[in-house]
Amino acid sequence: MRHIFGFSIRGFSTKRLDGWAKSVQKSGKSVFVKVDDGRTNSLIQLVASKEIANKVKVGSAIRAVGSLEKSLGSQQETEFVASELRVVGQDENARYDDLSADNLRKKTHLRARNVQFAAFLRLRSTIFRETHEFFMSRDFIHIDTPKLTRNDCEGGGEVFDVVTTSSEALNGSEGVKEDPIYLSVSSQLHLEALVSRLQRVYTLGPAFRAEKQQSHAHLSEFHMLEAEVAFVETIDEMCELVESYVQHMFSLLDSPKFQTELKIVGSEPTSPVPTNSKFSRITYDDAVKLLTSKGSKVTAKSGLSKKNELDLVKYHNNLPVFVTHYPTNQKPFYMARTKDETSTLSFDLLVPGVGELAGGSVREPDAEKLKSRGCGIEWYLDTRRRGQPPTAGFGIGFERLLQYMLGIQNIKDTLAFPRWYRHCQC
Repeated sequence: MRHIFGFSIRGFSTKRLDGWAKSVQKSGKSVFVKVDDGRTNSLIQLVASKEIANKVKVGSAIRAVGSLEKSLGSQQETEFVASELRVVGQDENARYDDLSADNLRKKTHLRARNVQFAAFLRLRSTIFRETHEFFMSRDFIHIDTPKLTRNDCEGGGEVFDVVTTSSEALNGSEGVKEDPIYLSVSSQLHLEALVSRLQRVYTLGPAFRAEKQQSHAHLSEFHMLEAEVAFVETIDEMCELVESYVQHMFSLLDSPKFQTELKIVGSEPTSPVPTNSKFSRITYDDAVKLLTSKGSKVTAKSGLSKKNELDLVKYHNNLPVFVTHYPTNQKPFYMARTKDETSTLSFDLLVPGVGELAGGSVREPDAEKLKSRGCGIEWYLDTRRRGQPPTAGFGIGFERLLQYMLGIQNIKDTLAFPRWYRHCQC
């Protein structure tokens, strides 16, 4: 059992068990404690004498020294027989009457005490690890991109300004106010710079968006999986990579290490994902035609609404669907365009329950065209003048992926300490 530590004292094999008491029963001269070590979903039975375990209560954090022996009971094969036991922490409210889903969003410091949420956090960690393994096994190089930047990648203005109380920092060393610094919305531009020589790069890290939203679908701090690939001139390769990643993640849900945690969490995917067939693809113009034929309204300026996205998924048998070639007036400056300049070489992946899960494009290779579209980021323009090949990339909201995979309705329940508009308690 990997959660019990072994060591040797004067030739005798001794083990140590650390964890929390989930239940405590006294019988005769013995105390039986079900111990949760927090690493797995299984409990360990600890047996100790009343002399050393008299202070153990439900919720106590304990450290015990003893041996792992064959159990005399029928409910477990082995049990930990303690020769030494210390209570190293007590819980004032071990029954956790206040751990409803809504209260947990307000008392995030207690979230790990909830059995279902603890199982979810272990699942999240596993999906995080599997994501890294997926990309590294395909020769992608992981990049730690900066979170402080002077660039507003999306150009939407929904960025957090970094503010300091230092007068010198605010006004500059010569009394001249310096250019603003933001928290990063996306790592894309920095990944583009590195892909000019590393060819296949990715990152999985925090991003920030200053949206004044408190809905179940918005966060101010979230995690983005972003990838860039060199020598790509069409969106097909990127669509195939996104498709392969999503299918791989869903295939893992049937593995034993996922199933045990999923049963505790009590959730399941919003809808199944076909792992052996291609996702449907439809151009933006055809998507608008389909929606309007069904009576839905689509505005030319703002594009597809969340309802439009979910309707498109519904019209494709409630399965993932790529929408490609969005109009140029709906997408940022860095996206390459069709020859007639009316559409971008772009795509979004729409999925049930979430809407947009992924977005990507071929990147504009011409520095002069980027300048004509208002790009004034000189170092970014310089990459185009320094032998950069055609590139393409995409981004996936990690918390949205978790919603989709695990059927989680509220995005605030997809990470331990959610941050949203006017909410940052701890």
